[in-house]
Amino acid sequence: MHRHGPGFFRRLRELPPAEQERILANDERFQSLPPARQQMIRERLQQWNALSPEQKERIRQREEVLLSLSPAQREEARASFQQWRQLAPERRQELMGAFRRLRDLPPAEREEFLSSPEIAKRFSPEERDLLVRLSRLLPQGGEAPPLDFSETEE
Repeated sequence: MHRHGPGFFRRLRELPPAEQERILANDERFQSLPPARQQMIRERLQQWNALSPEQKERIRQREEVLLSLSPAQREEARASFQQWRQLAPERRQELMGAFRRLRDLPPAEREEFLSSPEIAKRFSPEERDLLVRLSRLLPQGGEAPPLDFSETEE
């Protein structure tokens, strides 16, 4: 059975809901999926359609950043996100503030920031390791991407 590529959902979600449903109703590949998978896709489309334009844009930006990463960097991002999700909300917020500051620094100043007494005092060794791993996902020159885990969905 031929499967849709990963871009199918991204293209489908940009259409109005009635058009989404029309396409799904007429797509042989979608119709050949198990009913549970079809239901999951419809639910994800409903969730997407309920988002505000700002939320949709943040998700699109994150996807763009993730697509620009190498396979090794994507794996690093996945592992970092898993560790991120295990933190208490207040620790995530604290780390996000440090990450945003790190992200805004020129690449040459990031290591100094990461090894500063302020960071050593504010964060556990595991949290500092997470910041180091996240810093490796930042570009080494030019504009920093809008990589932000604070509102990433399931």
